[in-house]
Amino acid sequence: MHLRGPGRSGAPCTLVPRTNINGARFVKKRRLRKTQLIQLALRVAKFLLKSQLLTLLFALCALGFVVGKQVHPDPKAIPFEELFENLSVVSYRETPSDSAARFVVELSTRGRVFRQYDIDERRFEAPVRGHDYRRAISITRYLPLKVRGHVDRGFWLELPDSSTHALLPGQFDELYQTTLDFVKPVSAAAVVLGTLSGYSMGYRIGTWSSSLSNPKVQERVLAVPGIGRVIAREAWRRVLLEPVVMAQESDAARFASVRGTQRIYTNFFRLALSDSNGFVTHEAARLDSAGCTRESRAMRSFAQAVQCAAQDTCDLSSADFAAVENWANLLDRRGHWAYRSIPPRGEERMRYLGTLAWYGVAPTEPDEQRIWVGRRFLVRYGDTEGFVADEIPLTRIGCPIAWRDWLRGDSQYLGTNAWTAQFMRESRQFAPVVQLGRGIADKLRGGKD
Repeated sequence: MHLRGPGRSGAPCTLVPRTNINGARFVKKRRLRKTQLIQLALRVAKFLLKSQLLTLLFALCALGFVVGKQVHPDPKAIPFEELFENLSVVSYRETPSDSAARFVVELSTRGRVFRQYDIDERRFEAPVRGHDYRRAISITRYLPLKVRGHVDRGFWLELPDSSTHALLPGQFDELYQTTLDFVKPVSAAAVVLGTLSGYSMGYRIGTWSSSLSNPKVQERVLAVPGIGRVIAREAWRRVLLEPVVMAQESDAARFASVRGTQRIYTNFFRLALSDSNGFVTHEAARLDSAGCTRESRAMRSFAQAVQCAAQDTCDLSSADFAAVENWANLLDRRGHWAYRSIPPRGEERMRYLGTLAWYGVAPTEPDEQRIWVGRRFLVRYGDTEGFVADEIPLTRIGCPIAWRDWLRGDSQYLGTNAWTAQFMRESRQFAPVVQLGRGIADKLRGGKD
């Protein structure tokens, strides 16, 4: 506003409105921008309609929706495989003075934890948001083990003469199947292409009614009778398999040492699972008589935990999880439980070592030149890749639910070729399309014949 003073006639001053030039320009520019955006949107829409790109986008979205409905036709189905494949376990002590660890199972989907299961309380809880200082003391986290592929053959690994030499490149590739890493860019490109084309959007809409990302499906999963006991056993299997995960180790001496410890751990597990001769009872008593009470207690606890997990009517507790941790820690630090109680040289020592060799739990020879690496699962946990030997997963008690299709070989997502299996596991939304194309190709090939 502009204040006009008194004139010559002595008239009182008046307020006269004054135009704000800058404000008018700002409003004008804002209207102009809105108009330009609307015009640009209309041009883009007209271009999409003329070029049929929008039609193609909707068609791919509809295709993804139809494929998703065919893959999961039952909206009330329970996605157990997705639930157990993304399961992780946390071990912690609330205070440094606690002698026993507590275990919690984390249930997650798409990298986000939506519920926790307390092993001892046997109840589901909301996930902890932020930093929990109680669990920051001596915490151990077992990340999900995801299968990259399954190798159904074994080979002899020839160790070099000098321990300073690394494994040969061909042996290293054979162990860890590093050629599967080339599938990652292809799989990532397929996911990006599916997202941009609209196919992934339609697929997610089609599978939303049975996806674990759906909060209603999560509540339906947790309401299944006895699901807590199944989750506890699956979590126990995850802890059980941790000591036999062989990461990508290139040092020959280190590899031989870890494989020797894993052999003792695996064979003792199988022995504790079916101890018809009472070896565990006799050996624990021998350890007690030799003053090795800690080793004896760890051995008995592990054997009892294995027997408890083998019975479907038995409820697992944190003590059964801790028994696996303590036994694996003992073997990893000492190499063998009899490092303090092995008999001196003589006939008694030879008899004892012969008994251990009979059961496959004898100490590893330091001058071992060859190691047998049998059938194995190629796994990934976090950013680390490695493998897990088949011995424990071949048992009913030690095989995770999400791994059983790999042993049977009848899953719709798996193939006989490791590359195909790896791609299908990471890009499941394209598996039905690939199978449909293969079916059409087989029919055309049969028609030509």
